[in-house]
Amino acid sequence: MNETRGNTRRMGSQKRSLLPAWHLELRTEGRRVEVEIGTRAQVMGLSLAVLAAGFVGLGAASVVSDAAREDEAERVRLARMSAEVAALRADTAALKGQVLTTAERIEARQRFLDALLTGKARGEDLAELLPPQGRTRLSEAAAREAGVLAPFAALEARQLALVDKAAATAETRLRDAQALLRRLGLEPSRFIAQSNLKLGLGGPFVPATFPGASATGGAGPDPRFAQLFVSWQQVTQLEKAMAAIPAFAPAENVTVTSGYGIRYDPFNGGSAMHAGIDLAGVHGEPIRASAPGRVVRAERHGSYGLVVDIDHGRGILTRYAHLSRIAVAVGDEVEAGQRIGAMGSTGRSTGTHLHYEIRIDGRPVDPRPFLDSSRHILAMRQAAEMGPR
Repeated sequence: MNETRGNTRRMGSQKRSLLPAWHLELRTEGRRVEVEIGTRAQVMGLSLAVLAAGFVGLGAASVVSDAAREDEAERVRLARMSAEVAALRADTAALKGQVLTTAERIEARQRFLDALLTGKARGEDLAELLPPQGRTRLSEAAAREAGVLAPFAALEARQLALVDKAAATAETRLRDAQALLRRLGLEPSRFIAQSNLKLGLGGPFVPATFPGASATGGAGPDPRFAQLFVSWQQVTQLEKAMAAIPAFAPAENVTVTSGYGIRYDPFNGGSAMHAGIDLAGVHGEPIRASAPGRVVRAERHGSYGLVVDIDHGRGILTRYAHLSRIAVAVGDEVEAGQRIGAMGSTGRSTGTHLHYEIRIDGRPVDPRPFLDSSRHILAMRQAAEMGPR
């Protein structure tokens, strides 16, 4: 207890030595006031000052902390905005890439369609224009999400509608040509040589390879356009090959005096096989080739008298007999409608007329269906020459 009191007295002495009492004398208007600030008052004042400074320090620390939090929040916002900008740039780049890809695909398709439907390219040249395989059409969702793609979607829809229409037209023309050939007693396969159609997707007419397909195993041509290509190749080849079919009337201003088949023979009165038809007209009437081909006979030949034989290819031959004059020679290439001689009555004949035969693989067939179908055959030839429409 005494020790504690001693320590307290020593601390009091130290305070008084450090903070001795102050005596202040204030004079105002003749009055004098003395004020004494003792050690204890000074200690209390210092304590209040230290406490106030502490509160000020805490306030400053709080302000600094708030500023730091706001700065961090700003950094987070800036980072988020940067990420959004980067994502927007990526989306824009992707959209731009999709637009360019779509435009290129549409342009490739249009080049192919223009070449096909105008007949500006054929065969391998047309195959080189086949558009590569890609998305058949833009999705509606993609078109909605990116308005810039909507016109492309509409254009692609019109292109594909044109493809469908062209494919339907090709199918109709192919069926018509095949039906006509069969009416004439000819098989379409005679006019579709697989070795001449090297392009396609496979099937009975073409091998299963495409020049447009990538040699490294790429995607190859767009299937719908490739099928359209094959269809038109078949149509074009078939219609062009029909040039070998005798369609031009070999003589004008004539009368059919005897048909094909069994008939009464004018010389011996018995039944006989007549291998052609007789067309009576004026002596010297021009006789013309009924299809393009090569002259393989131009001479007097037994009961036929003066005769011209023309080979039209694909096993088809025409014969023009009882002529009064021959205007071509063996080996000549003639066009359909070209004059090859004149009507007469040479050989086994009772009067001026043309004996006209059509032979398929060496066997005579009735020429009348060919003459009756000449308008359709010529129309198909013309369509093949003009190209797809």
